[in-house]
Amino acid sequence: MYKLHKTMLTMLGAALLLATGVAQAQTAPASTAMPAASTAMPAAPAAMPAASTPMPVAPAATHKPPAVVHAQFTTAVSERVPADDVSTLDSSHDQVFFFSVLKDAAGQTITHRWEFNGKTMAEVKFEPKADHWRVWSSKKLMPDQTGTWTVEVLDGSGNVLMSKSFDYTRAQTADMQATPKGKQSHNKHKVQPQASQSATTMAPATSTGATPPLN
Repeated sequence: MYKLHKTMLTMLGAALLLATGVAQAQTAPASTAMPAASTAMPAAPAAMPAASTPMPVAPAATHKPPAVVHAQFTTAVSERVPADDVSTLDSSHDQVFFFSVLKDAAGQTITHRWEFNGKTMAEVKFEPKADHWRVWSSKKLMPDQTGTWTVEVLDGSGNVLMSKSFDYTRAQTADMQATPKGKQSHNKHKVQPQASQSATTMAPATSTGATPPLN
């Protein structure tokens, strides 16, 4: 009886020890790994933002084409100013001027080309020294060179900037002169060679001025 009681106590004690071990195992903290980093490593700094606008580029230099802002035929030029504006001239005048005002023509060669009835008779070249410049040329006229005279203004490349014409007519006073028939026939014979010569050996146009505008 005593042995049985001792055996039961022993088994009860073992059971208590086993229960105590299990309880300790359940309440004991589990082994922990290395704590994770609370925060990730900071990312590399962002690249510098691109400039919102590119650096300004200097504009390419542009050269304005020359232009003729005014032109006229006149019987004279005084103090850089044309005396009158003619579109018709009679043969009582033996000289005519072409006056022109140029813009943006500095450093270029400008030409006055004189034409008679579609034929080039003379060319006068100018070298303006400023962007606003006045130039004029003149032409000697023969009494028998009646018809249409034209002046073209050309730039350095030969482009026509403008053209202007006037009519050269026979003077009425010359037609009204009374001449005997014999002398009239003789004069006609003398004039014909002169007309033929002037048609082949024209007096060239001459440059008479190239100046800046008046203030």
